[in-house]
Amino acid sequence: MRMKNSDILTESLKNVEITFYTTNGRNTARYVSDTTVREEALEHGRLIGLYWSAGGQIQYENVTINGDLPGSPAKSIDGIFPGLDSLAKPLHVFDLEIDGQLLHNHWKWISASKRKGERSGTIEAVVELAHQIRPISVKIVTRLDGSPVLTRWLEITNKGSVPAALSHVSSWSGVLWHTNPSWNPSVKIDNKTIFSLGYLVSEDWGKEGNFVWRDLPSENYRIERSIGCTNGSPYFMLRNDITGEMFWIALAWSGSWYAEFSCRGGTTLSFRIGPHGPSPQRVIAPDETVKTPEVHLAPLHASMDTAVYKWHKHIRSSVLPPRPQGKEMYTIAGRVVEKPGDWILKEIDIAAEMGCEAFMVDAGWYGEKFAHWREQRGDWFEGNWLPGGIAGIRDYARSKGMLFGLWIEPEAITEKSHLYKKHPEWVLTTDDERLPTTTVLNLGNAETARYVEDTVLNILRDFDLDFHKIDYNVRILEGGQNLRDGFAEHEAWRHCEVIYNLYDKVHKEIPHIALENCAGGGGRNDLGMLSRFHYACESDISTFPISIRAINSMSLFLPPEAICYYHNLWFYAHHLADLDTHLRVTLFCNPIFVGFGAQNSNRSATCFKKTRRYIELFKAFCKPILVNHPLVYHHTPDIGLLEPADWCVLEYAAKDRKSGYAGIFKLSGGDSEYLFRPRGIDTGTTYKVIMDNSSQTAEISGWELINKGLTIRLDSALTSELLMFSSI
Repeated sequence: MRMKNSDILTESLKNVEITFYTTNGRNTARYVSDTTVREEALEHGRLIGLYWSAGGQIQYENVTINGDLPGSPAKSIDGIFPGLDSLAKPLHVFDLEIDGQLLHNHWKWISASKRKGERSGTIEAVVELAHQIRPISVKIVTRLDGSPVLTRWLEITNKGSVPAALSHVSSWSGVLWHTNPSWNPSVKIDNKTIFSLGYLVSEDWGKEGNFVWRDLPSENYRIERSIGCTNGSPYFMLRNDITGEMFWIALAWSGSWYAEFSCRGGTTLSFRIGPHGPSPQRVIAPDETVKTPEVHLAPLHASMDTAVYKWHKHIRSSVLPPRPQGKEMYTIAGRVVEKPGDWILKEIDIAAEMGCEAFMVDAGWYGEKFAHWREQRGDWFEGNWLPGGIAGIRDYARSKGMLFGLWIEPEAITEKSHLYKKHPEWVLTTDDERLPTTTVLNLGNAETARYVEDTVLNILRDFDLDFHKIDYNVRILEGGQNLRDGFAEHEAWRHCEVIYNLYDKVHKEIPHIALENCAGGGGRNDLGMLSRFHYACESDISTFPISIRAINSMSLFLPPEAICYYHNLWFYAHHLADLDTHLRVTLFCNPIFVGFGAQNSNRSATCFKKTRRYIELFKAFCKPILVNHPLVYHHTPDIGLLEPADWCVLEYAAKDRKSGYAGIFKLSGGDSEYLFRPRGIDTGTTYKVIMDNSSQTAEISGWELINKGLTIRLDSALTSELLMFSSI
């Protein structure tokens, strides 16, 4: 389709505009959402990026055509734009390799249109291209929601008569910055590039939230996660040290992935990102359409607090599913089934007494006979060792006024299970039939996929659950392959498709169930899973100070109401902080209490009293702030997880700034004083301030709090102070 200059289509929706136009015979698409502007054009058979703007600036026509300043000669000027020469710069907006051929050129523009997004308040722009050599068409879909974050994916269709093998794809790629250091002589660059990368560097279990900054070298910097379940989810911040501008990028993908950042000459930064695995990753049947993982991307020229606010706004409006009514947030108690008997009913009694609003039966409720919870995964029928079965426990919890939930690990299987013995062909193996480190079902097998779908849906329906927790305690390393149409197709892509489609169906067919995502703790905390689950575990290693540091890092990318924390998961946790500090972590996300101690304990003891107090404090003061989408302020955003740090300071405020709270956590034995200046308050309002350690209160103006602050004194490591603010 060749468009005329007059064929300009625009759409306004919450600061959104989509425009398709032609200039000099070049088809162009412009996307505007809040302060983000992006233009792309088909030139010489290549879809290339023209420019980005984080300030809402739509460039002059002669700039986008030639890369020139207004009034300058028609030639490229180094330091202004990349020159728009796709032979010299990596301008292509996507990568795609089919049947061993890189389809970077020979594209023809077919159409440009708009459609309503699946989420309310969103719109999708669709540019369709057809390849002139291979029988492949691609729809480049860009979703806009009024935030500065654009979401992009490809819909790839095989128009041929034989299967096509997709070996490599980048859902989004291209140049982000072309920066001249002379633009800001105040910044001194000493033998390094002008770009920095912040990301979650640790992929090991228990090290989720290890956010660090790295100086990017003057060469390719490639990150790969290839073990099938990564605990360092694909979130990235890129910083231009000359201008202070940032790009925030996330890949919504729960399998193996790669991200690559390239600094050419130290002044041009390009990227590419997508799924990763042995080729082919996906075999596309004739007339079949495959959707690639989404990329969420935003250029932001703002403070870290403002960037977090805008990113969270996007996540809440366009990613996280809305919570079912009546289950917006709740305090949970949960236990693994450790032995047969009615002890679990006593645990429900204690949870109700402590003030919890929900109870979860964790692993160990299934199988033919009682055993360790790992041994019978795959046999998802309830055992006979729980009083009254799951229904009896559910009804008992509800009689105490609590919601009821259940754990399941539907993708896992063990060699001791009946399912394994009955269907060994359903187990994922490598090409030479070796098993991965842990056994897992092969969801590339259609029959296996149907079994998993039926199993999950039946459990959720039959047990009449209020909420459900998925787990994924596996490491599949390279993963497995399936013979398909003459190809040995890697299993991971179809595995993700099956899980995504399953939980999409759960939302449609059983919408009243709240969903928790867990994968050995904080694995698979990507936006692919989070678009189907309401909240996710921050880590299995939930002991202080790792717990609060992980929440501090993860809440850069995920709103705190989408994070859950397992309190008392480890028997030694109480040794690592004073009692108040140990309990205060529960106030900064969804708290899940892994029991409360011995059932024959005197529950008038101090530990029980304080636990009840913090549960009530969460319900009465913190939850109303969290449920209504708090403003989040990271006073120590860069401490990561493992490097030495003195303080971790995290502040949440109501959107109207009438209330808020902050945790000042002392991590080391260094300086005993911290000057805290709250950010989530109004300068023209007077606040009642409660300092929880001493129970002292004061009435202080917002102006004085922001400009003078409060001096917090903590003499010992692994202690804390809790501050609460309420407007008067």
